[in-house]
This record gives sequence, structure tokens and C-alpha cells, in this order.
Amino acid sequence: MVALQPLVSEFTVVGKLEDLNIKSNGRIKYLLLSTEQEEYWIKVPKEQPLKLSQQLQLGAWVKVTGMRKREIHKGQVKYKAYSIQVLPTSIAKVPTVNTKVRVIFCQESTCWNKGGKAACQLLKAELEQRGISEQVEIKTSGCLKKCKQAPNMILLPDRVNYSRVQPQEMSELIDKHIS
Repeated sequence: MVALQPLVSEFTVVGKLEDLNIKSNGRIKYLLLSTEQEEYWIKVPKEQPLKLSQQLQLGAWVKVTGMRKREIHKGQVKYKAYSIQVLPTSIAKVPTVNTKVRVIFCQESTCWNKGGKAACQLLKAELEQRGISEQVEIKTSGCLKKCKQAPNMILLPDRVNYSRVQPQEMSELIDKHIS
């Protein structure tokens, strides 16, 4: 039996800071950056400067450089930063106005197999049926770090996190956040 080794490479991402995962001691553990193509959960090194927590604000544009590790046998990619730079507004890319609601489903096996996939498919079908699918962008992401409360999803721009999402709740969520 051959053990598959992870593929490691360097990455640089410039994106909008959507969310922070902060530990009880005030240190940032993960950043959620979004670009036009993808969203990235990026692990922040333990030796980060404490002032980084004070500099980062949701909605800021950030340039992150680090190492990307592709674990082929698990089918996932992990990002770990070694350089985090808050971009000044004059340099930052001006985002296009996005009036779409974004729904992000965790597609890791725990969430996906416990109903996340069914909820995602039902949401798409319900949006098509109501004729409002062009108002909503549905994305999948890596682990949202709430595996014990699977399945998980996030609704943006409201930044509402939902855990233990059930497919039958999709209609109610559309009424509450989209319609």
C-alpha cells in the first residue's frame, strides 16, 4: 500500500475579510477571506503579533501569503498564513456592488453526509421554483469548524450562522432572509 503525501505550495490571496475565528485569549485562529472566485479559511500562526487583532476589521481588504497543503487522500486543501497585510483603502481593490445573498454550505464529509448536501440541493430547487435563483449565490466551503453541530451553513451579507440545518428548513430560511 502506498501512502499519499500531501502536496505543499505557496499561495498569495488578496480578498475581503468576511469573518474571524478568535480564541478566548484574543488571538486570531482563522480568517475567512473571500475573492470573486472562492472563499478561503486561512489558519493564522500562533506567533502572530497581538496588534494584528486590533488592525483587522471585517470588510477590510487583506493580502495573505502562506503555504497551501493539498491532502489528496482527504480531498481537502488547508491554508496557513505566514504574512498578513491589511491593505490601505487607496490600494485595495474596490469591490463591485453585490446585492446577491450568498449561502455557504460546509461540504466536508460530516456536514455533507448529515444533510448538508440534501439541504443545498433543496435550497437550489426551492429558489428555482420561486424564480429567484439569480438573487442568490450558493457556494460550498471547507470545514466551518463546527463539526459536532453538523450540518452547517452561513448566510451573507447578514453573517448568520446556522447549525444542525435540516433540508425541510430551507423554505423558511428563504422567507426569512431572501424573499
